[in-house]
Amino acid sequence: FTKTGKTAGQRIVSSGLVVSPKLRRDRLALIITLSNLQKVNNVTYTLTYQTNGKDEGVSGTIASSAGSTVTRELLFGTCSAGVCRYHQNITDMKLEIVSELPNGKQILKRYRIRV
Repeated sequence: FTKTGKTAGQRIVSSGLVVSPKLRRDRLALIITLSNLQKVNNVTYTLTYQTNGKDEGVSGTIASSAGSTVTRELLFGTCSAGVCRYHQNITDMKLEIVSELPNGKQILKRYRIRV
């Protein structure tokens, strides 16, 4: 995983939020654990990737009221009625985490993920 956490002016600002991304053992999902959520108002995550030349992805928002630590499992595919279809030939995977601080500022962290 490669990470940057920069705001305008190239200053690195820390929100106190701890982001821990890791591939699921079968490599069909990304598990993200967010800790210290009480230090931010909310967190928005966006996972994007390409599969056979087509753009795919998933996004969501987590409020700080969800607890101090939250885990999300982001599947590389779609599920309906208990049947999952996983994407193949995944490339160019990126995870973006935007945390909104109590003072209204936003901090962006980017991760490049090798599947």
